[in-house]
Amino acid sequence: MGRDPDEGDREAVAISARAVAAPEDSGSAAPAGGLTTLVAQLPQVVSTWEELCLWDPLLPPESCPLMANELAGAVAGALDRPQPLGWGPDPEIERVTEDFAVVTGSVDIAVGQLVCLREALRLHLQGKMAVADEAESLCRMGMVIDRAIGVAVRRLSTRLEEEAYIDSLTGLLNRRALGRDLERELGRAIRYGRPLAVMVADLDGLKVVNDTQGHPAGDERLRAMAHGLTNALRMGDQAYRIGGDEFVVVLPEAVAETAEAVAKRVEGAGSPIFTWGASCYPDDGDRLDVLIDTADHRLLAKRSR
Repeated sequence: MGRDPDEGDREAVAISARAVAAPEDSGSAAPAGGLTTLVAQLPQVVSTWEELCLWDPLLPPESCPLMANELAGAVAGALDRPQPLGWGPDPEIERVTEDFAVVTGSVDIAVGQLVCLREALRLHLQGKMAVADEAESLCRMGMVIDRAIGVAVRRLSTRLEEEAYIDSLTGLLNRRALGRDLERELGRAIRYGRPLAVMVADLDGLKVVNDTQGHPAGDERLRAMAHGLTNALRMGDQAYRIGGDEFVVVLPEAVAETAEAVAKRVEGAGSPIFTWGASCYPDDGDRLDVLIDTADHRLLAKRSR
């Protein structure tokens, strides 16, 4: 059953009341920039942060920030060494927040939990230091959290983009990445008048292996093919698995003889048996689809012999 939003609001008010309760030694205020009170209260800050995450209606039920102590400590440290705006995030905040984002695994959850951390820090800073220092410290704290949110969003967005271009089974780039990269390499070849080769390779007998030995055995053959391609390529070449048993290799600064040499190196690397065909710019055309189709037709011609 989901949480009642009204109940969450009431609990958040209760958390705020507990957090702002004055400590026994309320007469001492943190010096400007020192934030001694915050450092001394880090366990309470973390506890408040965890409670706020637990009751935030925008976070999943039972949400609890991972790396809470490390991240809260990094924020406290960053407040004692403020970065000018043009310098970007504090290096330690950047390192810890990137790790926090990765283990959290979700942009929405990471941002939501950092917003709760900002509120927990505000509750523990407000009223605990000289008035002249409080406004500056709260402003700096907000900037630190804003930059941490930026780091988390950037890290997770980069990760999602990387995953969108990677074939999870083999670790090679996928069809989407092929379209992006081949367009770039073909444009470069046309602009500078340089050759470009495209090789299409099909793993032979994969369906028979899947039917007789099971899909795990077929997956192993696909990974072995990917391993052979990776080991055989030159610097600047790139291999892709574009679906099923089909692979493509983009070879900048290459001609037909280069593709044949690469195929022999793949075979020599212990790859499963495969059939391949290649096409080249400028001899076979200057369009992506034409180069892929031409290489595919030559592959099929070899297979039909």
